[in-house]
Amino acid sequence: FAFTQSATVILLMFGAIALGMSAPYFLLSAQPAWLKFLPKPGLWMVRVKQLMGFLLIATLLFLLSVLGAQRGVGAVIWTCAFLLVLSVACWLKGAFVTPLASAKTRGLTLLLILLLVVGSGSYLIGEKFQSAAAVANPTASGGGWEKFTPERLASELQQGHSVFIDFTAEWCITCKFNESTVLETAAVQAAFSQRQIVKLKADWTNGDPAITKLLKQFGRPGVPLYVLYPGGTAQPYIFPELLTKNIVLEKLETINRTIASH
Repeated sequence: FAFTQSATVILLMFGAIALGMSAPYFLLSAQPAWLKFLPKPGLWMVRVKQLMGFLLIATLLFLLSVLGAQRGVGAVIWTCAFLLVLSVACWLKGAFVTPLASAKTRGLTLLLILLLVVGSGSYLIGEKFQSAAAVANPTASGGGWEKFTPERLASELQQGHSVFIDFTAEWCITCKFNESTVLETAAVQAAFSQRQIVKLKADWTNGDPAITKLLKQFGRPGVPLYVLYPGGTAQPYIFPELLTKNIVLEKLETINRTIASH
């Protein structure tokens, strides 16, 4: 959203973010007595650190799922293999590069770590990963969604059909949230079917140039984007980025009445 605004708005937005993040430090520096309200150091800090580790693992799983959608299972396997080598390298450093270890042991261990990381990176990422071809976008999706192409859109509009386009990507969390809580629900799906609206899914996971061009036409730097082309010559309607069932159903009903009146 921010990068679609003017330079002044962008500066104000990120300035406000910076101010908000730095405000606690300014306040505590100005009022050191307030430090007594902060939690005291203790075992809870270790537990929080461990909890954050699990969250990082969850993030890794999400990113690997995105990678799988973009480059296939092979790329995920080679990436996991490289991460395994990195884990071994970290273990070696913690186990043998210690203040109590001899200089020879530390030197040999660091050399082994260097060889492992560079060698595995060159083979697993530089060769195997790069050879994994990008996965083509699916020709159709579940729930009655069909693949978007500019030609398909033009054909449907020429026939006077109403068209709803879901601009989405596998790595877009907001897109997935909107799909699971709104677009894929029974009520919204029934509304699409009753009004005979053609549903097209524009998958931008791998940066399709045709989809990029259309996003720019609507003034959007990326996904999500939801556009409804009413039947006839009416201008397309752009939905908000965060959908609710009421927003979609009410707009579909309004457009349906407008089309019927004509």
